[in-house]
Amino acid sequence: MSAGAASWDQELEEAASPSPLLQTWGWGDVQSRAGWTVERVRLGGGAMASVQLRSVGPVREAYVPRGPVPATSASIDALVEWARAARVAKLRVEPEAQPAFAEVLADHGFARVEPTQPEHTRILTMRPPGEMLATFKHGRRYNIRAGLRRGVVVEEGRDAAELERQSAAVERRESISLPPRRYYELLLDLLPWCRTYVGRHPETHEALSAVLVARHAGRAYHLFAGRSGVNPELMANDLAWWAAIRSAAEAGCRDYDLWGVPPPGAGPDHPWHGLGFFKAEFGGEEVAYVGAWELVLSETGSRLIDLEKKARRGIRGLKRNIS
Repeated sequence: MSAGAASWDQELEEAASPSPLLQTWGWGDVQSRAGWTVERVRLGGGAMASVQLRSVGPVREAYVPRGPVPATSASIDALVEWARAARVAKLRVEPEAQPAFAEVLADHGFARVEPTQPEHTRILTMRPPGEMLATFKHGRRYNIRAGLRRGVVVEEGRDAAELERQSAAVERRESISLPPRRYYELLLDLLPWCRTYVGRHPETHEALSAVLVARHAGRAYHLFAGRSGVNPELMANDLAWWAAIRSAAEAGCRDYDLWGVPPPGAGPDHPWHGLGFFKAEFGGEEVAYVGAWELVLSETGSRLIDLEKKARRGIRGLKRNIS
């Protein structure tokens, strides 16, 4: 890690506990390779923001995932002042703050928009693995123990190719879009700690499931997962998740973010209903954040950005129809 990266992450940990993974130097490096321009801004008063910038012709939009840090009225003021000076047309923030922070954002002229990062999640408090397993719901405990009895092997590594293959099966079943292999490779290469856990058939060694987990500042983040759906009786998916959780506990992590669940009270028609049920069986505490908020600083520039995004969505839809 460079001196600049170490200094940034150290200051980040002093500003918030735990400091958000998506505001770290490494996450900024990932996004800079994925098409964004990243500026790491010290806002004064100890506040910080790793800002992702994208140009659309002569105008720019800025996005601050899980920031600024800390999320206060003063840090929002400073961030808006920076954005005006940087000639940003549209500023989007998703602070790691409680829902009540919405009042502060609204007072600063921000409007709520569709979230990019999970607005609701479930966080497990780490315990010794035996104690952790005992806190899971009966069905999840049964599946994990069944997978162990049936000899499923889980490999910890950096297997972006296998994660892409397992994710492709989920894409086909659920009609969703997941990142390409290159993005997984960036996470594995550029984050200080990031690994895959691949569940394999005990006899053929065929991969049946895969998850990707990052760790930062004592928290593990369950960012991506996929499963082929082959041999479901082996419980390889449960075993891959359990291996990642157990490994985080053994490494001394304080908690484990399951990274996204449906909002409280969401019914069976919610697209994440099944996933939310699955994650709930691992226990933990449901946590809600303030969500995504956007401030328009230039009406003309904002319209240009919106038109470009609409065109890109149309092209993606056309490609799906052709394929």
